[in-house]
Amino acid sequence: MELRIPVNELSKSLSKVLGIIPKRNTNPILNNVLLETRVTEQGQGQIVFSATDLNVSVRLINSCEVLTPGTVAIGARSLADMVRVLSGPDVTLKLLDNQHVEVRCGSTKARLVALSGEEYPPFPESDTSASFSLDKKQFCEMVQRTIFCASSDESRYNLTGVYLEPQKENKSQIAMVATDGHRLSKVDRVFADADFSSMKPVILPRKGLGELLRLLSDGENDQPSFTFSIADNKAIIQSEDVTLIMRLIDGTFPDYKQVIPNVADKIVRSSRSEILNSLKRVSVLASEKTQDARLDIAGDNLTVSCTNPDTGEIKDNVPVEYNGPDIQIAFNARYLIDAISALNDHNLHFKMTDALSPGLWVGAEDPQHLCVIMPMRI
Repeated sequence: MELRIPVNELSKSLSKVLGIIPKRNTNPILNNVLLETRVTEQGQGQIVFSATDLNVSVRLINSCEVLTPGTVAIGARSLADMVRVLSGPDVTLKLLDNQHVEVRCGSTKARLVALSGEEYPPFPESDTSASFSLDKKQFCEMVQRTIFCASSDESRYNLTGVYLEPQKENKSQIAMVATDGHRLSKVDRVFADADFSSMKPVILPRKGLGELLRLLSDGENDQPSFTFSIADNKAIIQSEDVTLIMRLIDGTFPDYKQVIPNVADKIVRSSRSEILNSLKRVSVLASEKTQDARLDIAGDNLTVSCTNPDTGEIKDNVPVEYNGPDIQIAFNARYLIDAISALNDHNLHFKMTDALSPGLWVGAEDPQHLCVIMPMRI
């Protein structure tokens, strides 16, 4: 195998697959990226990059000059680090007989250890049972507004992803929900050209969705839509020359509707930016362990405060609109900051029943996105 490719193109392609490479694993082959060179029927040279951690896989195609077709597996981070510091316009990669890859660029010549491409796990293939063309920007926005609530606790495996659920009342509408047991975020959106009536609810893994955001939001992919498919136990995302496949989480997502308050008789209306900035100021002194922030609401004033015996205390006032009785309630400050940052409306509604019941946060302009946060005892 031998190819020539612009240094910046090789660097960009490698950066897109590096997120898949596991930082710790018991299978050394997964530290590699599979490179395959080929020539199309139209005579165009291509290099195919493949990477996997066995749960999430990515394959992307770039143009190159193919001198000799072939495949090789090479250390992804070593190659990326090498390419990042090359100074010439083009780089040549050549597989040598002794399972090394020769890298030549300008006055630089290096040899990197390589493995046979046959040793690399095959890219997963599936026959799709349901396929949808979705608006890229809208889907990525849904992921960004929910993924922060997915659990990082692997013992709660069914909560380590984002739940995608078709809505029965509208065949073109889906809900995306994530929760870690302490907080929840839910977004409903309509995809006008899609029919989700045949689709079953699925749990998409957090890592796979993180890679989806990186690959579809890189600013280079001009296609406004992408293809989303479900096959067997996998979700398949295809956009131009990128294919991302993620293994679905095999578990039962909790009945999230029971957590969302149906009745909340106390409503606080506030500016999103003012309360967000207030929380950021107060959280500086919050306990690293509990991250607690207290909200005291009286009339048209909200006092955000924190008392930490190790660092001190702080109070900050925010003007609000509120007609109910005075109330004191506490939340994890980081959870509030994450939720309010994701809501992304100019004005917010904070709804609650009492200091021990879940708090409901929703944007004034977008009621289809809501966040629920469990309170802390004062």
